[in-house]
Amino acid sequence: MKITCLISLDALRIMIFILVQVLIALGNVFLLKKLEKFPKGLTTLKVSVLIPVRNEELTIKECLNSILQQSYENFEVLVLDDNSQDKSLEIISSIKSDKLRVFKGEDLPWGWNGKAWASHQLAKQANGDLLLFTDADTKHHKDTLSYAVSALVKTKADLLTIINKNEVKSLGEKVTVPFGTWSILTFLPLIVAYLWRKNRALAAANGKFLLLTRTCYKNIGGYEQVKDNAIEDVALAKLVKACGYRWRIFDGTNSVSTRMYHSFQEALEGFTKNYFALFGYRILIALFVWFWIAMITFLPLIRIGIGLINMNYNSTFLYSVISVLACWFLWLILAIKFKYPWYQFLLYPLTNGIAIFIGLRSIVFTLTRKTTWKGRRLIHSKIRWL
Repeated sequence: MKITCLISLDALRIMIFILVQVLIALGNVFLLKKLEKFPKGLTTLKVSVLIPVRNEELTIKECLNSILQQSYENFEVLVLDDNSQDKSLEIISSIKSDKLRVFKGEDLPWGWNGKAWASHQLAKQANGDLLLFTDADTKHHKDTLSYAVSALVKTKADLLTIINKNEVKSLGEKVTVPFGTWSILTFLPLIVAYLWRKNRALAAANGKFLLLTRTCYKNIGGYEQVKDNAIEDVALAKLVKACGYRWRIFDGTNSVSTRMYHSFQEALEGFTKNYFALFGYRILIALFVWFWIAMITFLPLIRIGIGLINMNYNSTFLYSVISVLACWFLWLILAIKFKYPWYQFLLYPLTNGIAIFIGLRSIVFTLTRKTTWKGRRLIHSKIRWL
């Protein structure tokens, strides 16, 4: 009897936790304003668009063309070729524009990861009042800069980032890429993050679109302060908050799109380098979170299966059904809001299961110094137990 009560209580706790996720998600949907909701022309501040490039021959031309065609007038585009081994530099050099400046990156010094080093070099060459760090695989709507600058000015933000549209075409992409968006939507209560201004734990960022004021970037120490972090974008956002600056995140799905990865293998390698870093390289915290995600994902499904087999429709069964329905609702919200396939909710157990596997793989690869990206072994921040 005691065991039955404990199981029922456990099922109730999981249901309550998932319902809290639903409340967080609904609040975030309200607070995640679309970039295009802000009126254009609120300022004419100069923007430096900064693009690090390493082996991006398939995407860099489309990216640059989309940026150079911006309706916002006062901007420059700086591209740094980070020792590409393909035709990236040749393609960049073929594009002619008065707004475009191209640099050859210096060799990677010890203690730096490649993305942070390239971004650091770009920032030193920039002339803008605002710095926009973006990636070579992004495509930008012609009014993206206008909307983003207006949003930053209107909200008095020092750092503006977005959730962009992620194109997911293969099954491997569909069961990996949306997990990151789900995590922000359901685990990061924006109302608390905005009010608790200096709490660095409540911050997220997207390296595909980071717009900062030059003053903020300079005063926090820039990329040099996060040079050994595999998720330098999130680390930079945490630093911005810790220093008391204003951070804001917006829905940019109509403004910026990208196809992060083209296969499951690419996604596996990309997320393996990132997932452990999300927990500040703290082993026990990472293990606990992945364990808990496994609990809330699979226990309700298992209990529903047991209940159906035994035709035992008790409180545990009811709590589990509510939990699964709530999970479906969360993933439907995500699909609608962020333009994923509508049937994404059916894939959530597989998506979460794969994320757990990648998360554990990320811990192992980091501890054994096997994490690499674009042909380089990554430097890691200090690893801790807690």
